[in-house]
Amino acid sequence: MLLNIWLSVKKPSLEQTKEFPYKALNPVTQKEEVIENKEDVNRILMQCHDEATEKGYDLGEALYNQLFFFTDPVHVYDQDCQNLMKKYIFCDSFNCPPYPSLQDTPAELVDYFLIIKNELNNPNMKES
Repeated sequence: MLLNIWLSVKKPSLEQTKEFPYKALNPVTQKEEVIENKEDVNRILMQCHDEATEKGYDLGEALYNQLFFFTDPVHVYDQDCQNLMKKYIFCDSFNCPPYPSLQDTPAELVDYFLIIKNELNNPNMKES
């Protein structure tokens, strides 16, 4: 989700330039790897996640910056996350709740909205 928030704000090209399989640099191991499918992309993203967490980096920013070393954004772009972002922005902009009451609002949605709000307030996140 964090990565998709950054993609939503930074708006990089979603044009696919890399067709599976392709060779790319793994930013964690600094070695070239053959990326066969989206599972390989997710595996490398998890390595980036673990490294960023271990070193205390801002997670969303680190994942976004590392992404371009080994894949195209289109391979991680998630339409459900983008729709959730639109829902958050609508609710925030028009000051309206997503459900009639807090008790009716699923806890998972509250958690997602808090993640989105926190990430959008990141001082390093600026539209390019």
